Amino acid sequence: MKQKRRMARRRARRRRDMSSLQALAKALNHPVRVKALIIFAERTASPKEISEELGIEISNAVYHVRVLEELGLVDLVEEEAVRGSVVHFYKAVRRDPFDNPDWKRIDPKTRSAFSTQILETLLSDLAASLSAGTFDQRDDRHLSRTPLLLDEKGWRRVLRIQASALKSILEEQAAATGRMNGSREVAIRAMLGICLFELSPETAADE
Repeated sequence: MKQKRRMARRRARRRRDMSSLQALAKALNHPVRVKALIIFAERTASPKEISEELGIEISNAVYHVRVLEELGLVDLVEEEAVRGSVVHFYKAVRRDPFDNPDWKRIDPKTRSAFSTQILETLLSDLAASLSAGTFDQRDDRHLSRTPLLLDEKGWRRVLRIQASALKSILEEQAAATGRMNGSREVAIRAMLGICLFELSPETAADE
């Protein structure tokens, strides 16, 4: 117990000694932490679940989750006793690192690496859904690709529209969870992908 308290004090001291910018940069400079942070932003998970999903050793997953906790990017939200041991479950402090005001100050290469991981995960979800035949199973599914021509004010307004839409969607998810509580309705597991990005000069010229 005393050892746990000492470890907790050391973690708290490290959090105080490191700016949010330094913490985010350190988290994003290792691919395992990037992938784990994406998972924690989506749901509560244990290091064991992280190790299984990423195909890494449990000790490796535990180490990187501990680093994320020390950096103040994930919090311990639940403990569960399983066969004589305690399983720890964590959740990201922020749903999206892009919401961090320090995000714009992160090195562009680091930001690009994080964006690449998110896109690879989304493309993997799409490929799995197409392969399983569930992507087009519903005739009301949505898929669109819309080239835009915006000025700076338009760009900022579209970003705000996206943020507002996402907030409303997450509120509806919470409402749906409440409606299904105790009901026999089968939950529809879905993935929402939203992005807005500037086209490369070559692509823009072809549009």
